[in-house]
Amino acid sequence: MSTYPVHYRLERPASMSRLQLGIRIVAFLALGLFGISFGTVFLCAFVALPAIASVRLSTGDRDRRAYLTEDGPRIVGALRWFAAIAAWASLLTDRLPDRTPQEVLSLSVDTDPTRTPTPGAALLRIITGIPSAIVLGILGWIGLFVWLWAALTVLVTARIGEGAHAYLVGVQRWSIRLLAYQAALVDEYPPFSFAESPPGPDAVAVQSRRGNQPA
Repeated sequence: MSTYPVHYRLERPASMSRLQLGIRIVAFLALGLFGISFGTVFLCAFVALPAIASVRLSTGDRDRRAYLTEDGPRIVGALRWFAAIAAWASLLTDRLPDRTPQEVLSLSVDTDPTRTPTPGAALLRIITGIPSAIVLGILGWIGLFVWLWAALTVLVTARIGEGAHAYLVGVQRWSIRLLAYQAALVDEYPPFSFAESPPGPDAVAVQSRRGNQPA
């Protein structure tokens, strides 16, 4: 596939903890009592990120390129934390981030420093992102059954199957690509694909200000 500027990589662990599986189930039940789910968090971010980007891009005489260099690293840092916690919840890893999510997975966003995103274009992504979000919702619904199968295999063999891991990683990669697009960090529409793509030769990786290294 062609190069896409959001890169998400996570290796399949050699073994998974049955105790960690139990902790996940308890955590899901506890959050469910308050009506909180990753789907709800994603939906809020899907709407909020374009609005935040639009406001920041329209602030006074501020150079629009500064949004990518000043706000971009903070947004990427937040996406890394979300991705790392979601990876744990999705049975992709038993590790939760300690001080940096990069300990759990590799995530980077390559931006074009010469472009100048506009407030209107950023806000419009609440609409343009809907087709990708609908497909992601369908994939996520299927992913629930994949997660249940993965949980069963962890319970029996203390491992997650290669196919289940690849599917769940693909869903997470899709969601992070879409959120990066919603935040106006990239111009390219997220591909309807699970596949990873290599970084482009002229790309500049946006870093979070916690000192994370690009993938």
